Amino acid sequence: MPNSSNEIVFEKFEILECLKKDEHSGVYLALHIYLNKKIILKSLNIESTGDRERSERFKREAKILAKLDHPNIIKVLDFGTYKNFFYISFEYFESKNLRSIINQNTLSEKIIIKLIVQMLNGLAYAHKNEIIHRDLKPENILVDEENHLKISDFGLALTINDNLITSQYSIVGTPCYMSPEQIEGRSLTYKSDLFSLGTVIYELLTKTNPFLGKDVNESIVNLINCSDSKF
Repeated sequence: MPNSSNEIVFEKFEILECLKKDEHSGVYLALHIYLNKKIILKSLNIESTGDRERSERFKREAKILAKLDHPNIIKVLDFGTYKNFFYISFEYFESKNLRSIINQNTLSEKIIIKLIVQMLNGLAYAHKNEIIHRDLKPENILVDEENHLKISDFGLALTINDNLITSQYSIVGTPCYMSPEQIEGRSLTYKSDLFSLGTVIYELLTKTNPFLGKDVNESIVNLINCSDSKF
């Protein structure tokens, strides 16, 4: 995949900007040359990665998002393969993530309530469609200048049936936003997402994360203590 702009990839996307890139994958701002609209393009080199689980997560993200059509969830537009690449294209939503908004510390109570309602609406729709997000955190929640909000990054998401069958999916996510059962590698339910979203809302209101420790291990201990009803 390219490092520079203006290159055409997968015969239909013009790369405008590289947003994130590693040895095997990339995220780009691109122009869909047939639709003449900006999109977000995510790609994975399935030949070089050699990581079957990562490839499966990539495909699962596309399939899961294809089921979801809600104003508070990022839409997937297209998914396919080209030579040795998987790719997904998403709607382009010009926005900031909730982390940067929390750090700005300029939100009124009215706007905070508006954001919370949208988060709950988007998550309720995902759960209605039997999807568990598994990685809710401020970095995965996007907000535009009019305070419209969309939940993004379903890369770790599972359907409720996947979750019941595939117990090997255990500790993945960001520790200080995980539910206790996620930390402990137990089967997840919709309540697991609600716990994570509750942590995000607490941080939105107070500017602090109640489980964040000095390091990952301390954050995990804080969450395990929570499961013992010490919080």
